[in-house]
Amino acid sequence: MKNEKKDFDDLTFTIDTPEEVIEQHGSECDKCNQCCKVDAGIVLQEDIQRIADYLQLPVEELKNEFLIEHEKFNTKVWKLKQLKEKDKPYGPCVFLKEEKGCVIHEVKPKHCKLCSTKSKHGEKLSIWFALNYLVNKDDPESIRQWASYLKTHPTIPGGELQELIDDPEKLKKILSYEYLKENKEMNE
Repeated sequence: MKNEKKDFDDLTFTIDTPEEVIEQHGSECDKCNQCCKVDAGIVLQEDIQRIADYLQLPVEELKNEFLIEHEKFNTKVWKLKQLKEKDKPYGPCVFLKEEKGCVIHEVKPKHCKLCSTKSKHGEKLSIWFALNYLVNKDDPESIRQWASYLKTHPTIPGGELQELIDDPEKLKKILSYEYLKENKEMNE
């Protein structure tokens, strides 16, 4: 029973769901390339060397040729470049080749590995990824950006503002920028 894969309808993802469980469900990728045709994955620092080694490129060349700096929830990461058509805000991932599919599939970034949109719970997997890799509860600006996100998007258990910052007074100060002002005054 312990190793049985539960139906997603019976499984609730939380911020504390082990990554192995997320990976198991994110691996539903059938290589249809739909995700890759309109967007490109987020690349964590831990992904860079693995991809560079696979492509037999120096890390700096990988960064210069195939990655762009990216920021999400006030966290700096990298993102795979997109081949955007003029006047369009989207385009395929630089590593998507029409005949082959993803040419780095074996070493694809953790984001691509965990957040397959083909999974029937792709949105929940993406939220889990954001909460565990992008939202920084020790960074007031990250929390404010997450608060803005929550105005129009759902979250998973553990992702509500009151769960991330369990001190109501501190949360109030962060959201009102009072926390920022107090820290600025202390540093002056």
